[in-house]
Amino acid sequence: MLRLALKTLRYRKGGFLASLIALFVGAVVVQGCGGLLETGIRANVKAERLAAAPVVVTGSQDYPGHAVGTATEPMTERVLLDENLVDAVAKVPGVAAAVPDISVPITALAGRPADASGHGWSSASLSPYKLVAGAKPTVSGEVVVDSATAKKLGLRPGQRLKASVRGIPHDFRVTGIAESRTATESALLFSDDEATRLYDRPGKIDDIGVLAAPGTNLATLTDAIGDAVAGRGAQVLHGDDRGVAEFPDAISGKQNLIPLAGAFGGLATMVAIFVVGSTVGMLMQQRRREMALLRTTGVTPGQLRRMVMAETAVIAVVAAGLSLAPGLAFGHFMYDVLVDQDLIPGVMIFSMGFIPRLVGFGATLFAALAAAFIASRRVSKVRPTEAMAEATLQTRWISPIRMILAFLFLGGATALAIVTASVMTGPIAASTAAPSAMLWAVGIALVSPGLCRWLAAALRWPVGWFTGLSGQLAMLNAYVRRVRLASAVIPIMLATGLATALIYLQTSQDDASNRIFADGLKADAVVSSQNGALPPSLVDTLSRLPQVAGASASVSSGGRLEKVLDEGKGDNDADRRVRPSRLDLQGVSASGARQTIARPVVKGDYGKLTGDSIVLPTDVLRDNDKDIGDRVRLRWGNGEATTMTVVGSFTPPRGFGYAMVPAEALLPRTTDGLLPQILVKAKPGVSSSDLKTALRKAAGDVPGLVVADRSEATAAHEQGDETGRVASFLLAAVVVGYAVIALINSLMVATAERRSEFALQRLIGSTRSQVMWMMSVEALVTALVGILLGTGVAAGALIPFGIALDGSVLPGGPGWIYPTIVGTAVALTFATILFPTWVALRARPVEATVAP
Repeated sequence: MLRLALKTLRYRKGGFLASLIALFVGAVVVQGCGGLLETGIRANVKAERLAAAPVVVTGSQDYPGHAVGTATEPMTERVLLDENLVDAVAKVPGVAAAVPDISVPITALAGRPADASGHGWSSASLSPYKLVAGAKPTVSGEVVVDSATAKKLGLRPGQRLKASVRGIPHDFRVTGIAESRTATESALLFSDDEATRLYDRPGKIDDIGVLAAPGTNLATLTDAIGDAVAGRGAQVLHGDDRGVAEFPDAISGKQNLIPLAGAFGGLATMVAIFVVGSTVGMLMQQRRREMALLRTTGVTPGQLRRMVMAETAVIAVVAAGLSLAPGLAFGHFMYDVLVDQDLIPGVMIFSMGFIPRLVGFGATLFAALAAAFIASRRVSKVRPTEAMAEATLQTRWISPIRMILAFLFLGGATALAIVTASVMTGPIAASTAAPSAMLWAVGIALVSPGLCRWLAAALRWPVGWFTGLSGQLAMLNAYVRRVRLASAVIPIMLATGLATALIYLQTSQDDASNRIFADGLKADAVVSSQNGALPPSLVDTLSRLPQVAGASASVSSGGRLEKVLDEGKGDNDADRRVRPSRLDLQGVSASGARQTIARPVVKGDYGKLTGDSIVLPTDVLRDNDKDIGDRVRLRWGNGEATTMTVVGSFTPPRGFGYAMVPAEALLPRTTDGLLPQILVKAKPGVSSSDLKTALRKAAGDVPGLVVADRSEATAAHEQGDETGRVASFLLAAVVVGYAVIALINSLMVATAERRSEFALQRLIGSTRSQVMWMMSVEALVTALVGILLGTGVAAGALIPFGIALDGSVLPGGPGWIYPTIVGTAVALTFATILFPTWVALRARPVEATVAP
């Protein structure tokens, strides 16, 4: 059968090419998405400043003490180590030195915004940094600068350097210039005491660099250090994992990339399987006459199925082989886009090993063989005399397996829609709305022949009346050949439905977010800095201005409210079992909160947000059976747990819940401790220009200062949402682009297969223009039916999402998006149907009727 299969492929080049394209593109997309997922899972980051330390001990980002069976996300901020762990690591056999390391955020150098970090001089051995000029720092106010920064700023030993630490200006004397062969980021090296003072995290350090004794086995050393720090909130890294310790952004990058790549990969794999299955199934339907003829010559059903499976396997193996290099390139391309949009840090190493390639190959082969088996099953089981008659016109499409699958997919889509509308709230509803779009598409595709019959019947008379005799013939074709019409409609439905759903899911979120930001912005001005760091003391400075009614810091992070299930033994968090619930945190200043927060308190007072206090949403208080004055347990983003007193409650926007805490309590518990912005409310009668002038003057020489009024701040917020928008549009482009390729592929093959039909029409008197007009009407009907079904797919996802997001059944976003999608679908349908028709009509009718 393999030999026969190879011979048949030689004479079916069009079908072979169509299958090859669908399988090839599917394998490329699945492999590329798999590479992204592997990159996120591995989260490999090459060590630079810690390159000389073969083993690094850093804080564990795992959530401490969660109950068994309650999966949680990692901590949102960097988890610090207790400095007494240094002695414990130093005592491990094989450790030559255990060097504590801290990173101090340097936000400006020489009066200009900068991205640099400061460290103690003792940690210079971890890179290693070596002096090339001057001497090491010994007292407060001295600093060694890396050679690249020194060259850029024109610094030499003995000169003065102004540097801002977390937005606070300092003046240092440069004592030396140091050079490293591995570190690429700007670095300042202080004396150890100075670095500890600027670090301002008493009793804490970022990580420990371990220098091994000569001849020590690193694997054994890593295990021994792991045993020494077990149960103390630490993790031991080696190899490419070490880079995570010095680039904590890789932690958030991993948290962003894994769900994003999972969504990419899951949806892309489903689309690939669906598109490949549709393409192979359509090509098998076109060969019904050929397979029926084989049945009449004595070929058994099993032989027929084996021949078809062998053909398909050959094409799938060739396509998978050709996709290996492009799959790697495509994955790297998507990785570069995500890096450019700051969704993931560029220090993460793109990884694409054996597993993504195997998954791409397996998904492609499975989809192809499954489609070939299903498509060949019916014609291989009928009697030979019936097969010849049935091959002429396929009208039966219902089968028990098909209806069971349709019931499962449509039922699953309905269940997700109900969950989205009734259980989910806010942007998180997209996590169920997006998969429901794919389930709707597959379910509708399975029953599409029946739907096409009803829609064709509804369009038959109005279209036929407007388009004349050729149009009536086109509508008769569409009505009678509903199975073939369904094969042409499915890729249009898929492209239209998924494009509309995925794009409007994002634009609706953007619309809601921007509207909520504008409604919640009570302040008349927002003060920020280009480097994202303002001195915390500036809040009090601005609040004392005669033009200012109130000023409040504004800083964001994430945390969890914990319900303790079992206290365990002692005070060890590792023994305590809790049930955490995620909660976004907004840090504000009690002195200016009333004036700058737009949402009024339901109970309590914003002015009491000092110390260990918290203002919670009313629904969170109700769900936790708490009231004003009660105490709750809060786990900050850096892993610390604090018992907080509830001093107020408010009603946040539906689906956009958060809690408010004192900014002075939240800032030290963020990774960098940077104050990004200050909200300012003007006194009555103060103009916007006078307020901005006063704020700039009071801020003095803060590097990169930006003072924006309400409209400017709203515009900046809309611009800031571009990162998430680009990621969603990339997902839509990948999935929909593949669907468009399938649309072009399917329609061109389906139209080219009708050469003999066109020739027969011309032999009985039809002109070329009449055939072209008939096919134009068919193209219009095909596009209309596909767009109607695609709109149904999108509506099945967008309506529940809109209800969950803000109660609206209509999606938010630009109105031109949907007409553009529809217009593109119509244009592609006409082009892919009329072009092969025009090519087929170039041949003489007598020759076309006998052409293979």
